[in-house]
Amino acid sequence: MNVITAYLETMFGAYPPTSKMLEAKAELHTMMEDAYHGYLAEGLSENEAVGRVITEFGNLDELAPQLGISAEIAPAAGAFGAADGAASPSASRAAAPAPVTQEEAEGYAEARRRSEPRVALAVAMFVLSPAVLIALATLTGGGAIALDQQVGVLIGLGVLLVMVTVAVMMMVRRGQLLEPFARLTAGEFTRTASVDRWARQLAPEASPRRTTALQVSIALWILAVTPVLAMSLLAPPEVTKSWIGVAVAAMLAIVATGLLVFLPSNWAASVAETLTQAEGVAAASDDRRGIVGVISAFYWPLVVVVFLGWSFIGGDWGRSWIIWPIAAVLFAAISSGLHAVERYRADRAG
Repeated sequence: MNVITAYLETMFGAYPPTSKMLEAKAELHTMMEDAYHGYLAEGLSENEAVGRVITEFGNLDELAPQLGISAEIAPAAGAFGAADGAASPSASRAAAPAPVTQEEAEGYAEARRRSEPRVALAVAMFVLSPAVLIALATLTGGGAIALDQQVGVLIGLGVLLVMVTVAVMMMVRRGQLLEPFARLTAGEFTRTASVDRWARQLAPEASPRRTTALQVSIALWILAVTPVLAMSLLAPPEVTKSWIGVAVAAMLAIVATGLLVFLPSNWAASVAETLTQAEGVAAASDDRRGIVGVISAFYWPLVVVVFLGWSFIGGDWGRSWIIWPIAAVLFAAISSGLHAVERYRADRAG
């Protein structure tokens, strides 16, 4: 604690000891002391705890809006810039986004917690939407069920369109729930020490559940190919021709189940990342989601057109279903690639 006290004295030593500055100093000392003891309780050594506290609270310019001393430190910050006509840092800071409040951060976290199951269900419906179409196309094509193939395809397309429509409406509704926090998701806010600390504690609290959900989901995704492999390797060729679509539908159902398990558990980590990341990274993340949305807006209709063109023109309903798993894997690769680029830029910015 002596190191923290000495560091605090150095931080405030360049400014006049007015009553407001002394109050801010005492408040910051309490915050740093609480954080220090909190890190010790987490199992960190004294040196590690001190380093964390200084890293978290060591920039008075960032803490000034929260402590209410922006005006008090402005003369010292802009004393040299005024001489040569340059804009002072305090003048630039005046145009900075408003600091995020604790109430705003907690409201955003609650909105994400409530909306993530809806997102998970919508994504699962997107993945599962072609399942009925694939199953009926092969069952009717192979004569496994007494139904005209075109009627079966029509039923499958109807189910696909209904599921996609419902999923899109759920995503739109989720966007409406997060609309009051648009400036947070866009990165248009100034970070504060107290919210940073709260957000960093939020993710570890939810980490055990998220880890378990991730393990279960990965197991499901690995096992998802089992129905297709079993049908291809163990069933007679005449059975495989008719029932391979059912196996693919089962694979999609298992993948969708994994998404339902994992995505709702990811809200805390996402909230912490949004509230603590470098300025501009949140906007980049929002841009990535926007790009993925734009791609999906024409990608899946294009897949439907290709599927119908191959099926009707080529008359090859027994094999055209393969478009759907290939399209799903390709779309996942595109989304993952954009996410990897975003993470790289975030690491560079950090």
